[in-house]
Amino acid sequence: MDVLQYFKNEFDELVSVAYGAYWGLDTFPKNKFSIALQDAISDTLLDKKRTFNLTREDLEQQLALFWLSYTKQYHSKKTKPGTSLKIYLIRRSIWGLRDWLRQEVNIVTEEYRPFEEKLEMDNDFKIDLMFLFHGVDANLLKDLSPYERYLIFLKFKEDKSILQMSYILQKDRRIVKNHIDSIIIKLKENHSNGLQDEQNSRGYRH
Repeated sequence: MDVLQYFKNEFDELVSVAYGAYWGLDTFPKNKFSIALQDAISDTLLDKKRTFNLTREDLEQQLALFWLSYTKQYHSKKTKPGTSLKIYLIRRSIWGLRDWLRQEVNIVTEEYRPFEEKLEMDNDFKIDLMFLFHGVDANLLKDLSPYERYLIFLKFKEDKSILQMSYILQKDRRIVKNHIDSIIIKLKENHSNGLQDEQNSRGYRH
């Protein structure tokens, strides 16, 4: 059974109320569980700076992950909880969303540069995975930190999206995007410097 479809109204209500409570918007909860969710998020984020640029898509993805986990837990229990699956999902979701958002706003992030100020990459720069991970005459990754190598691994080896990476790393997705852009630029510069050094070593000086 697809619980997201079966309890779609409840799912949408949780997303809308959580989004409104996070951003301090005027929301009008329709159910008691919505009021409890709104109060839980508002209380835990009181006077805290929002460092996570939360979107409805973020909430929908996170709540869907919660529901998948909660549903498995519900059906795996030898002694079923004394509630229906719907009530179980809703109750767990209230505290799950509260704790998740509390963690997000407590993350120390770097100053975000507006989109128009981001460094642009040349469209003709391509990454050869075999070269990156196995190397040829030089290793482009040698000057990267473990964190930077991990980002490259997630992005190009595991084929993770920026949103998926932000969830794995527990960082704002805009910060992750900036980090990836910076690493690619660093790799490009290292590659260009490596070619120049090779030319110089062979006597091809300009």
